[in-house]
Parts: sequence; C-alpha cells; structure tokens
Amino acid sequence: MPLNILPALQAVPASTRILSLLLVAFSAAHFALAYLVAQNSPAPPRGGAEVPWLTMRAAESWKYPWTLLTAGFVELNVVEVIFSLLTLPLAARYLERAWGPRELLRFSAIVIVGSNVIAFGFSWLSYIMLGQEDAIYGLPYHGLSGLQSGFLVAFTQLIPEHQVQLFGAIKMRVKTLPGVYLLISNVLVIALGPSPYILVQFGFFVAWVYLRFFKLSEDGAYRGDRSETFAFQYWFPPVIRPYIAIAANHVFRLAVRFKLVTSWDEPVGGYSLPGPGSARAEAERRRALALKALDARLASSSPAPTTPAPASTSAPAAPEPARPALNTAVSREDKVKD
Repeated sequence: MPLNILPALQAVPASTRILSLLLVAFSAAHFALAYLVAQNSPAPPRGGAEVPWLTMRAAESWKYPWTLLTAGFVELNVVEVIFSLLTLPLAARYLERAWGPRELLRFSAIVIVGSNVIAFGFSWLSYIMLGQEDAIYGLPYHGLSGLQSGFLVAFTQLIPEHQVQLFGAIKMRVKTLPGVYLLISNVLVIALGPSPYILVQFGFFVAWVYLRFFKLSEDGAYRGDRSETFAFQYWFPPVIRPYIAIAANHVFRLAVRFKLVTSWDEPVGGYSLPGPGSARAEAERRRALALKALDARLASSSPAPTTPAPASTSAPAAPEPARPALNTAVSREDKVKD
C-alpha cells in the first residue's frame, strides 16, 4: 500500500502539499492538546475554547496573534477534517498550476489572516454594541471555510463559464458557486450563530479585494483584475446592481483618497467600478491565457505519425501532408499578432 500512495503524493504540487500538511498537523495538535486539557481540568471542555493557542477567540487571541493564521488550519471534529482534506487539495492544485506555488501560499495566507482579522473586529463590535458575551467568549473561529470561499472567487475569475456537476445531478456554472456557498453560510449563521460560518462572507470579501486590486499580473504590468465582469456589483442580482455600483464607487474613491488602493482609469459604463480604460487590454489578457492553455495542450499531446502517400501515375508524388500543418501554424501566429 505505501508503494501505491507515494507516487500519488509526489504528483501533488509542493504548495498544495504544504497546505494539506498544515491542516493535518494543526488539527491533530488541537485534538491532542484538547485531550490533555480535558484530562487535567475539572471543568468540561467547551468545544475548541480549551485550546486558545491555536484557534481564534476574540477574548484571548490578542495575547496569541499567531492564531490569526493557525486558526485557519484547525478543524474541531473529524467531519470537518475530512471535508477540508477533500476540498483543499482539489482547489489548491488547480490554482497552483495557474498561479504558481508562491502566489498560492500568499493568497491563502492573506485570505485566512484577513478573514480572521475581520472576525476579530466583528466579535468585539458585537460585544460592545449588543452586549453579546458569546461573541468573544463563545465558539472560537476556526477552519478553512473562509479560504474555501476565496478559492471559489478565484475560480470565478479564472473559469467563470465552466460547468460543474454536484452530487451527480445538479449542474451549474462556476460563477454561481460563490453565491450558493454564501447562501448556505447565511442560513447557518442565522440557525447556529456566526462562528465559524460567517468566515465564508469574510473570506469571500478578502479574496475579491485582493484579486481585484492587489494581485500582480503575470507580466508585472499592473495589479488586480480590471475587467468589468469582475466588478463588485456583478456578484448581485441585476435589479440591485446599479445601487450596489453607486455605493462601491464611493468606497473606491475613498480608498483611493486614503491611498489604500491605486487609482485606475475612468469608469467603463455608467455605474461600474473603474476599469482598464479600454476593452482591448482585457481581450489581450484573455487571448494570452487561451494561447497559453493551447500551447500546454499541444505540448502534452504527441504528434501523429504521417503515412506516405500512395503512388499515382497521373501526378508526381509530393510531400503534401506537411503543408497544412505549416499553414495552420502560420495562421495561428497571424491570429496572435492581430
């Protein structure tokens, strides 16, 4: 059995392996520490609160700032561990091949830390404004739900029209998955409380902000995704998009004024976030991505063997089969130049 598992593990990219090992290591450490605390404490354990050194609990995490990162790799039960181990390698493996190992680790750290920072402030705000002690003393924030939401945002940016099949029966496009995940999260927040399900909303927002404004392009020419289709209002139903866009534009201008983000060109359209200034830049970016995928597909496929043409008495033999390939290559180069 180990001989069969080892090649499969070696096929997993490096950063994906690192994230998966962190999930297993921190979850196992939490189980072990929780067991030791329960054995040596007269009070019964409180579902993750007995180990404040790994999970994010607003009342205590200010003493352990590293929990803003480690909490993302801690699952409190076996079901959560299994679900995360199934989803994390699948999503991270695809993004690592599209972005590279460093960008995947950077994106994961930003989404996990950013969503936990927002959750920390949200918990204290709920305690101060509403007097809810459970907001800072209740179930700690933990798990990969925020990063999973961020992965869905990244997939929406890369392959929005790709169709997936869920549970063998439900078909939907990738760009609809974040909305479905947010809807499920909202129901769980109302039914079971904010921790940890509200991390889905926070992770979604942090991932979109990073990909929209800060992620460096492959050629290093600009930061963010300036396409209009990735603007904030397009995550909402068409009826309320104009109103969302007006509010988003005001927030964007304030962020530019305080130098939180870099100003772009003039807005494209009447009520959209500022875009690249012309549609040609976005078309060139999408064309480059398509050509890159085509080159990778052609490189992975082996050339088909050619068979000699049969002898003919009416016309002399000529190496005709080689000409269509040359014309195809020339036409592809012309299309790229256009």
